[in-house]
Amino acid sequence: MEKRSVEVEIFGHRYTLKSEFPEAQVKRVADYVDGKMREVAKGSTSVDSLHLAILTALNIAQDYLQEKGGQEELLQRIKDKAERLEEFIALKMG
Repeated sequence: MEKRSVEVEIFGHRYTLKSEFPEAQVKRVADYVDGKMREVAKGSTSVDSLHLAILTALNIAQDYLQEKGGQEELLQRIKDKAERLEEFIALKMG
């Protein structure tokens, strides 16, 4: 897939990103990061952009790990129910 340039703005800075993903998706990701940075900045006394970027990255990583854990739990529940269903079917079929 060919990479194309996409202009985005994150925390008041413009960036030109090269990506093979659709422009709308790249902008959605940039908007998410921008929103997270602004959220972190509200709760922080630091004005250092690097410090805010690291705190934002930590927040995003925490969100990701929580979501991933939830998905793994859901997948395990589905597997457990599928096994019980297989056992039930096996019993009914003799």
